[in-house]
Amino acid sequence: MTLPPSPPPPALTQEEEAYFTPLWKIKGTQSFAGNGVLQPPASKQGALNARTVEDEGFQPLRKARTETLSTLNRRFSFNSRAAKEGYAAVWEKRDPWRMLKKNVSFAVPAHPSSAKKSALSSPPSPVQERRNQSVVVVDPFSSGAILARRAVAEGFHCIRVLSEVDSPVAKLVQEGMVLEFDATFQYDDRGVDSETAIARLVSSLKALPWAVVAVLAGAEPGVEIADILSNRLSLDTNGEELSLARRNKYEMGERVRSCGPRAVQQRMAHSWDDVETFFTEWTPSPFRVVVKPLESAGSDDVYLCHSKDEVRDAFDTINGKINGLGCVNEGALVQEFLDGTEYVIDSVSRDGVHKVVAIWEYDKRSVNGANFVYFGMKLNDAAGEREAALCDYALTILDAMGVKFGPGHMEIKYTQDGPCLVEVGTRCHGGEGTWQGIANACVGYNQIDSTFDSYCMPELWEQLPPRPTHLLKAGREVFFVAREQGMLRALPGLKEIQAMPSFVRCEVAAKPRDFVYRTVDCFTRPGSAQLVHGEEAVVLRDYERVRELESRGLFDFEIICPNPLPTAAVVIVDPFSSGALLSALVLKHKLRLVMVFSEVDSPIANLVQQGTNLRPDVTIQHDSTHTDPEALVELPHPIIAILPGAETGVELADVLSHRLGTRSNGEELSEARRNKYMMGEQVRSSGVRAVQQKMARTWDDVEAFFSEWTPEPFRVVVKPLESAGSDDVYLCHSKEEVHDAFFTINGKINGLGCVNEGALVQEYLDGIEYVVDTVSRDGVHKVVAIWEYDKRSVNGANFVYFGMKLRAVACDLTRALVAYARQVLDAMNIANGPGHMEIKVTPSGPCLVEVGSRCHGGEGTWQPIANECVGYNQIDLALDAYVRPDAWDAIPAEPTSLLKTGREVFLVSHAAGLVRTAPGVDVIRALPSFRGMEMTAQPGSYVYPTVDCFTRPGAVQLVHEDGEALAEDYERIRALEQEQGGLFELEGGGGEGLPPPPRSPVHRTLSFSSASGGHVAQALLI
Repeated sequence: MTLPPSPPPPALTQEEEAYFTPLWKIKGTQSFAGNGVLQPPASKQGALNARTVEDEGFQPLRKARTETLSTLNRRFSFNSRAAKEGYAAVWEKRDPWRMLKKNVSFAVPAHPSSAKKSALSSPPSPVQERRNQSVVVVDPFSSGAILARRAVAEGFHCIRVLSEVDSPVAKLVQEGMVLEFDATFQYDDRGVDSETAIARLVSSLKALPWAVVAVLAGAEPGVEIADILSNRLSLDTNGEELSLARRNKYEMGERVRSCGPRAVQQRMAHSWDDVETFFTEWTPSPFRVVVKPLESAGSDDVYLCHSKDEVRDAFDTINGKINGLGCVNEGALVQEFLDGTEYVIDSVSRDGVHKVVAIWEYDKRSVNGANFVYFGMKLNDAAGEREAALCDYALTILDAMGVKFGPGHMEIKYTQDGPCLVEVGTRCHGGEGTWQGIANACVGYNQIDSTFDSYCMPELWEQLPPRPTHLLKAGREVFFVAREQGMLRALPGLKEIQAMPSFVRCEVAAKPRDFVYRTVDCFTRPGSAQLVHGEEAVVLRDYERVRELESRGLFDFEIICPNPLPTAAVVIVDPFSSGALLSALVLKHKLRLVMVFSEVDSPIANLVQQGTNLRPDVTIQHDSTHTDPEALVELPHPIIAILPGAETGVELADVLSHRLGTRSNGEELSEARRNKYMMGEQVRSSGVRAVQQKMARTWDDVEAFFSEWTPEPFRVVVKPLESAGSDDVYLCHSKEEVHDAFFTINGKINGLGCVNEGALVQEYLDGIEYVVDTVSRDGVHKVVAIWEYDKRSVNGANFVYFGMKLRAVACDLTRALVAYARQVLDAMNIANGPGHMEIKVTPSGPCLVEVGSRCHGGEGTWQPIANECVGYNQIDLALDAYVRPDAWDAIPAEPTSLLKTGREVFLVSHAAGLVRTAPGVDVIRALPSFRGMEMTAQPGSYVYPTVDCFTRPGAVQLVHEDGEALAEDYERIRALEQEQGGLFELEGGGGEGLPPPPRSPVHRTLSFSSASGGHVAQALLI
């Protein structure tokens, strides 16, 4: 189908730009080269301007965290043995970043001293006015993320380049740090000719509408690409000639040796024969040899060997293994052991002039069977004889390695022969940049900011001294060392550390319920603390006390054991809509997540909300054609709960929970909990008021129904047997209208993607409709919310949702609803988990419209309203009923009062056309009760007269202490919908030439939130 051409989208207002960050997104002639590298269209020549970017694929999306969404990892059916070990599980076993991914948490409060807090926190500068220039950061993780943040703060557009496709370390940024990238490119390293890949990348950067003024390496893997890009773009650069030597530890040592400075004895061994040959040329005495990967970080697989046999074992361990940077080791580096104290010299250079910005003395010890474990580091000044010699030696290394611009991070041993290089990196000191605050407090500046200044604000770099000859205070970073491993219960020693005189801040990677490994390298480090004080003796005393606490007092292990215990898993079947939030909650509670899709190649398999970061341990697609019932229970982890994430997952969740022996509603009434006709008949058979109805496969069935029952007045509802969102629900006033409705529905593909086999004909229930949301545990039912629907006739449709408001159980009507709802739950045997009932209150009392044994859907946009007005919500409580019974017990049987008043407004369009602008968005956001908004209709998209949930242009969440104020805001939105140009300014009103309205439940949305809101951009499934 060919869509009519879209007019250019309107420019973003300043206020909109405060909410949106421009991200490249595929559209029209745009193409991705290398799974994520956006290339400008081939038809465009020269640089793009801002308008061209918008015309050719720029779409404003809300600011997002740098962490990317996981996708469907593997396809399994239940009869597949491979389901027992998915990609995520494999990576978890081999992933050296497993501790770092829990990422330094800044949740531990800082020292009460405001002065210390100010000195250490190093908050980003206020964002300056945006420049028409950009800074490229290659692999902006660890301290590179802070470098990127500084670029944004100074008003530059920040461009992220990843040095490999789908980089496994791309998301390693500090928890709580939200980075804004104006474009992201990936260097295509997947066998494509490297020169071609580089040329494409350079071309893409040149085509940006903002001139690139600097290319910086954010982390070690990005050094070579940064060298190439800066050189090819004719910017300040270290060039490409010695780029390999600046990354490859062997080439590094040989380059230093060739230039004259002291260098380590070494051999790059690709086979054991290479090692044997090395030992014929060089015999260490005493025999102490270091074996390590050629490229890695953080003391990853660095071995100190005292015999050839130990060298052989170390070589075989390293060769072919995936190292800490995600690369496969090709052989190993064999070096002499340098005996002496190790130092870090951090430098920043410009035009070949080098400045030392920090001298750190490492505290490295042997512990837990590892020889090179970081215990901490302290800042030294450059006034001493040894420090002066280290600085002088470091400058010769920078010259030897061709470093003319940017940072240098050198590890140097001070041996009996003087300084000798261990290795050098032409990037900033890593470690997530936790040391930055110590440098600021003790030196007065830091390497990260000085690096940025050297490229972009050289006048500030010029003000730095050649080396720090005096410290303002004494400072150390203490790296926590775990001497046991097991399931962590708590970290009681943190309280004492926080009370220390020199304490300023700490980061904790290990959380309660984590499995903590014995510390053998940076990747198994459970945390760190920064200590600063005016007196070195105070810092040293606190440092040594932390060492004592590590042995007894810092860690409280629930279980000390050699290996992680199998973690219990929760299965979510069809985890979309509110099921995606339920899945995220499973991960939040540190449980394994198994995502199951109820059919192979499910059309909803990838519909996980954008911004909901789901990394399941296993993803499984159920092969419904497989006949072996035993194969259905082949799941890879101990299962403690199985819940449906959406309506389509109810039956499979019932089957799995019953057969695996977890809490279950059983299989006997499973079909009745999905089939609307059987649902009504089951309720009726239990003695509960139910709707008059007929499941009609043919028109003859309808005729027979009317011969048995004559409605007076004639008002009959005709709808699909299984669907959602008022999809094809008709109110008929004559048999002729029933006839037309039946033949419209029969054989049509409904809103859930299924073919309608006939139609359901029911009596019309006259009265207000309510939603009763429940959670049950072992047959005890708790009502967690009652919503009163606002349903009206509009645009030729009879059952259009206009909104819903929360009601307390505080009157005879709501108490009757609660009593009736519990009868329905018992009749349907919903003994465990969530229930979502739609009930009409008729003149004869409550009567069921339908019930689902799953959470209230609508993407959970109602969740923040429930939290603020009720104090809890159905999604949280549904999981609690299975895994946190104490939390479930603490919730009352029903909410008898509300903390505030709340409504969700479902926007209604009264016209069709192409959206030019949405002026009503700003009006709505300014309402006193505004909390959040999701818009499926955006500038450049089409809207249609709203007749069901699939044609709804958006939704708004409102909360206020005053019910009258809330009602006023609700009616203001209703008025906007009626005003011409009030909510949308449209082109092509009347609908001629427009594509047909959407029947798929998938829409792309933009989300807005108030200061108290918490919405993120997401894919809406109504």
